[in-house]
Amino acid sequence: MQGTLFRGPDTPQPSGAASTASTSRKRPRAREEHAAGRSFDRFVRVAVAADTGLLTYGVPAALAGRATIGSRVSVPVRGRLEVGVVWQQVEEAELEVATSRLRPIAAALEEAPLWPLALCRALDAASRYYHARIGMMVRTALPGGLRRTGEADDRAPIREVWRAGIVEGVDWPIGLRKPERRVLERLLAQGEQDVSSLRRESDPETGEVRVVSVPQKMLESLERRGLLRLWQERRLRDPFAADRLPERDVAPAPTPAQQAAGQRLRDALDRRAYTGFLLRGVTGSGKTEVYLDLIAHALGQGRGALVLVPEIALTPQLVDRFRARFGPQVEALHSGMGQGDRTDALERIRTGTSRVAIGPRSALFAPMHDLGVIVLDECHDGSFKQQSGVRYHARDFALLLAREHGAVAVLGSATPSCEEWALADSGRLERIELPERVGARSLPEAWLIDLREAERLPDPDEPERKSMLSSALVDAVRETVDRGEQAIVLHNRRGYATSMVCRGCGAAFECPRCAVTLVKHHRQQRLRCHICDHAAPLEQPCSHCHATARVEIGAGTERLEHTLGLSLPEVRIARFDRDTAQGEKLLDLLDRFRQRELDVLIGTQMLAKGHDFPAVTMVGVVLAESGLQIPDFRAKERTFQLLTQVAGRAGRGDRPGRVLVQTWMPEHPAILAALRQDHDAFLAHELPARAVAGYPPYAFLALLETRHRELAVAEKAMRDLVAALRTRGADVRGPVPAGVARVRDVWRIHALLSDPDRRRLHGWLSWIDAQRSTALPSGVSLFVDVDPSDFG
Repeated sequence: MQGTLFRGPDTPQPSGAASTASTSRKRPRAREEHAAGRSFDRFVRVAVAADTGLLTYGVPAALAGRATIGSRVSVPVRGRLEVGVVWQQVEEAELEVATSRLRPIAAALEEAPLWPLALCRALDAASRYYHARIGMMVRTALPGGLRRTGEADDRAPIREVWRAGIVEGVDWPIGLRKPERRVLERLLAQGEQDVSSLRRESDPETGEVRVVSVPQKMLESLERRGLLRLWQERRLRDPFAADRLPERDVAPAPTPAQQAAGQRLRDALDRRAYTGFLLRGVTGSGKTEVYLDLIAHALGQGRGALVLVPEIALTPQLVDRFRARFGPQVEALHSGMGQGDRTDALERIRTGTSRVAIGPRSALFAPMHDLGVIVLDECHDGSFKQQSGVRYHARDFALLLAREHGAVAVLGSATPSCEEWALADSGRLERIELPERVGARSLPEAWLIDLREAERLPDPDEPERKSMLSSALVDAVRETVDRGEQAIVLHNRRGYATSMVCRGCGAAFECPRCAVTLVKHHRQQRLRCHICDHAAPLEQPCSHCHATARVEIGAGTERLEHTLGLSLPEVRIARFDRDTAQGEKLLDLLDRFRQRELDVLIGTQMLAKGHDFPAVTMVGVVLAESGLQIPDFRAKERTFQLLTQVAGRAGRGDRPGRVLVQTWMPEHPAILAALRQDHDAFLAHELPARAVAGYPPYAFLALLETRHRELAVAEKAMRDLVAALRTRGADVRGPVPAGVARVRDVWRIHALLSDPDRRRLHGWLSWIDAQRSTALPSGVSLFVDVDPSDFG
């Protein structure tokens, strides 16, 4: 739950003048040749991937052709080498310091620039908008594998292989040994090849491959005698090498709505000028086919495409579909990849070998030259907002990047946010509608289960209590499975019991480091904090009265899995949440469900995001109003979006779907609108309320946060800041404790800066930055989140 340390506009500084962000990897030390005092003909400013502004360096003559804008370089900073990107070229007359004080660039890390100018310009604009130093923006955009200096103990995760080739026109000496002659004859007959291939020999009669001895020292000896050449060559890893390329598919005949949408998008692409679109299509309306058609048109023009998805779990599904259409030029990019695989994928994108990249928000920083299309699928999703480091929003950065490239940006969703709808209303985005499902399929039939009246199953652990599952929901799951179909059950809380209370004194079992209750995890036999991951044994006595008896409050997905499993023992049930679905396990679980090896998936909101399971005909929601209890002005919108999206997983195949929604609040407008899949009705209710309250899209916000290990110090720092802002006429709400007031022993106090004028809001933020060094008490950190989406 890190924030963005509040910084203002960048000020160019002499090389090595700023401190770097802390990293777990200790950087190599700068050497004597990296000291100041040399003379240079060229000068550049470098954005170092650290908490710093632009730093100025001299360019050694040997690097003059490679240290160009967008190039990755290593530079000395405070006695160590750091990685940065060349940002500006500077004339000597523009330098703020004497050339004798400048240090040289240590090395250029690629032969050609990593980033296109359009990406550099977009990052520069984003650093100003989010009031983050340019170094932190570069650090956000550069993955770990590309923040290596290339020194012996800090090499990039690239794979190099030894290659060997014959030197032509040279007579072989008579005294060659037999193994040496065999190697030379093979290279002469077959041409240059990997050294590893020289060590394998195939029997011409049987085809059997055997290993032969080809010592490296022997090859080096032949090289010294001028008989062969040895060199190392980069070899890119291919994460799909072991996979069979999906069978090429053919685009289906489009619906009239898809055809009209595709024509508008292709026309915009042909203009080669920026255009942004909001594509609203009901779940199952074929938005992906519209994306595929547009990207095919871009590829035909020699341009590339970025496709962003809200969850890593959606990447493999989409990659397979896109590879079936476009072949091996489709690349996956996400944080779950190894550093080497990700670095090699970025290299294929940079060189144009791969022209389509798919992944979550960080895929925006792929070095795609001549970018033609950016797609944000499920653009409403909150995961597109970064919640640590520089808190950028992928939607806004995508529009900015598309503008710099002269590309077409498409925001697609069945439930666009109020802000996205306002962008279309204001004319900043063109609106396209897909009002019906493909194949004349109907939207799922919706049923409301009023928990105030419905019969519920007994709790398996305490039969005198009722569980959260109604008999109607369990019966619907049973009927679905009996028909040979599949079901999804949504409950957006993980764990077994969401809190524990001492039976003796009534005190809650809380995390010792965070201001949250501990969650019971039955299989782990632990109480866990879902913020800092602190764990305690289930038998831990009460910290107040030392009693050991406790009461379990609430139920998470683990308890629902247990309860449903006891009621339906013959049904194959699995749980899909952060506890069971991480990394490869996540992909394996989805694949098992898609292959019909499971009947029911019980999970959190991860299940609601864009998955396509043709055999799912029934979706159950356990507690529809759970998100409405969160103190956030977007709570109603998120509840509507989640219910609409998860309902849209049902009936996407040949059979109709149905949705059963359990709730204690059956009259709530957000729930009723979601049951009808009526986005217009939700907007008609929500937008006037936002206007009255002064919330987006009718105002612009910045969340201010002070942090300190002592609550009183953090509170006073924020009170003083808020008072100063109000004296100058700013509209500030708060201060109040953050939704989770203490995280890892650090107290957090919030205030919300609001203004209907965006420029004026940023003026207040610039004023704060100018006062920051003198206004804050020692030890207090001030963070800012422009356009916040999370107030926790």
